Amino acid sequence: MKKLFVGILMVVMLVGFGGCGMSEEPPSNYPSSNASYKEVNFDVGCGSKYSDDKRKDIFKSRYKNYWMIWSGEVVLADSDDVSLNIDGKGTQDLMVDFANKTAGYNLRKGDWITVKFVMKSTGGCFLPFSGEHAIIIK
Repeated sequence: MKKLFVGILMVVMLVGFGGCGMSEEPPSNYPSSNASYKEVNFDVGCGSKYSDDKRKDIFKSRYKNYWMIWSGEVVLADSDDVSLNIDGKGTQDLMVDFANKTAGYNLRKGDWITVKFVMKSTGGCFLPFSGEHAIIIK
């Protein structure tokens, strides 16, 4: 019984501490990408014709954990995050969490902004691309 308890405790500690104390690289160390929304969407989003596996590989190697700069119309805004419509079609194409948790406080639906952010997950035909550490630059 004692070994079982120790085993469960180890699993809880690993999960609770991000896996053996390893932490994510600081965002300041991430590389930058000049890729536009159109390019990224064509490669790994709704516009992609690649297989799911190839899209995942492309996303991981070219876009995930890269700083990006995209502009769009505010669709949804909260103090700590914003969703943008970038291509003027449908609804939201990008959802980002702000580095400063009050950066979106004064945003209004319909505003046009430019954000610098670290890409975290791919978008598709229904879900937006997502990012973190966003900063409004315009």
